[in-house]
Amino acid sequence: MLMKPRHAEIMDLLRAENAVAVHALALRMNVSESTIRRDLAKLEEQGVLRRIHGGALLEEDVQMEPPFELRAISHRAEKDLVGRAAAALVQDGEVIFIDGGTTTPFIVPYLAERRGLTVVTCGLNVANALSRNPNIQTIVVGGELHVESQSFVGPLALEALRAYNIRCDRAFIASGGISAQHGITNRILDRIPLKRQAIEISRWVAVVADGSKIGVAALGYVAAVEAAHHLVTDPSAPQSGLDEIAARGVQVRMWDQGA
Repeated sequence: MLMKPRHAEIMDLLRAENAVAVHALALRMNVSESTIRRDLAKLEEQGVLRRIHGGALLEEDVQMEPPFELRAISHRAEKDLVGRAAAALVQDGEVIFIDGGTTTPFIVPYLAERRGLTVVTCGLNVANALSRNPNIQTIVVGGELHVESQSFVGPLALEALRAYNIRCDRAFIASGGISAQHGITNRILDRIPLKRQAIEISRWVAVVADGSKIGVAALGYVAAVEAAHHLVTDPSAPQSGLDEIAARGVQVRMWDQGA
């Protein structure tokens, strides 16, 4: 197993169980205990866990999102399902906004068969993915690059949308959490104004979030859950959270439901 996917699996286990043992991780991943100890040391340096004798803990004060490179490879299968389902909603000839984040790039490969698309994005990683499809006209909203999220933020990014009165048919918004009670939320406060602007300029909005984000409230409020016409997620999402969101008039879409 390559190093980064192994780190992502360790973090997934920690978020599920709050503690992991070196011996158990070594057996599960078919690597040596010394390799696991090095992995834990690197993750501790990044501030996402605390090592203890024989293992590691995920404590209350370090239960934060892991670094971008780990989030980008965590829940990959679920994010791919989300990307498929989201892309299925796009029609030929539309102008769509694709938010930055670690889930939204999974939409891009499934747009290859669409014709006449224009994509507006604030995500550097999304723009890189779009660059491999010359048939899609790509507009990158510039501004200050927020390295942790690989997204452009700040007044320059907002002005880029406002200056030309850009209007979109659809917006696909990433979120740190979505729930009926707390709405659409995001951990990185600097990214919230652009998300709100994208929602405002789009006639139709979908929140794209893998199942781990459902029922979760992140630090900053983006909009009420009713601002989304659709929630695009995957089968790992808790049904109770989906039912509460659907009760607010938001349609829930998943690839395995024929999206």
